[in-house]
Amino acid sequence: MALVQRRAFLKKAAIGAGGLAAVSTLGTGRAWAQGALPTVKAGVLATGTVNWELVTMQARGLDKANGFQLEIQGYADNPATDIALAGDAVNLIVSDYMVVSIARSRGLDYTWVPHSLTVGGVIVKKDGPVKSVRDLAGKTIAVSGGANDKSYLLLRTWTKANIGLDVAQAAKEVKFAAPQLVNDALEKGEAEATMNMWNWNARLLAKPNFVELIGTDKILVELGVARPMPLIGWVFKDGWARQNTALVQNFLKASLATKQVLRTDNAAWDALKDRMGAATDPALFTALRDQYRRGIVTSYTAEDRAAAEKAFTILAEIAPEVTGAKTVAPGTFYGGFTF
Repeated sequence: MALVQRRAFLKKAAIGAGGLAAVSTLGTGRAWAQGALPTVKAGVLATGTVNWELVTMQARGLDKANGFQLEIQGYADNPATDIALAGDAVNLIVSDYMVVSIARSRGLDYTWVPHSLTVGGVIVKKDGPVKSVRDLAGKTIAVSGGANDKSYLLLRTWTKANIGLDVAQAAKEVKFAAPQLVNDALEKGEAEATMNMWNWNARLLAKPNFVELIGTDKILVELGVARPMPLIGWVFKDGWARQNTALVQNFLKASLATKQVLRTDNAAWDALKDRMGAATDPALFTALRDQYRRGIVTSYTAEDRAAAEKAFTILAEIAPEVTGAKTVAPGTFYGGFTF
């Protein structure tokens, strides 16, 4: 979901959240008294890549091993997951920390813990005309996510830092389209470069004639963010976390344990082939698996939070209308869990 769309939703949610009926039964203590495990409800895109971790967590019993039962609720799009969290139909969703910062500035008590480093990058043809950042000038670039997409904003900042020109002005044309159409544009020669989500990039990288010019993670490093910095994370309410401190801890521990499985155990991935849409395409399967592993978060420390804050200020300089402020709103980063 584009940041601007989510920002509009969050403004409405801040006004109406007080009237939404809470459907969660967590925190009552009744489940514990009866010997049943409490439930954690995660709201995710029904076909999204976050499911890969969650279904693995269930399959390996890592939810129950950590004292809770995971319930996965699938939704058609990001606005639906936002609404589900606002109305307490779910306990957690996945979003980026800039959205959470905006939410807090709107009066919502959302907070955030990192989930993934993987957010995309620039893909070009191996034998194409784009070999470096300078070659993007005068070319057509296809972008998913819209003009306010965080990866595209970082690309604009990166080109300005390297060639003195914002790619929005330096390019011949910037085309905004759905992820599939972005890939199609590069394959058909309608664009010389793409900026797409990581899983769509992987579909191109599974083919021998495409290569990554630069990933968003490397763009951040070149812009002075010295350590890998997760943009995407688990989002939940402070109020729920205060009432269910141990449950939040246990979910996050299970999430880390599942990430370790996905990082090291190839058998876990074999069970995901159908869900990945790669059951009959070994090259695509490998590309998706390896790109996912590249984005697995390995730390959440004060240094990581400082890196996220620096990235926020970088984006605020080029698109203050997107970030909504010059600095991250206090409380955006959940302080009750580190690793």
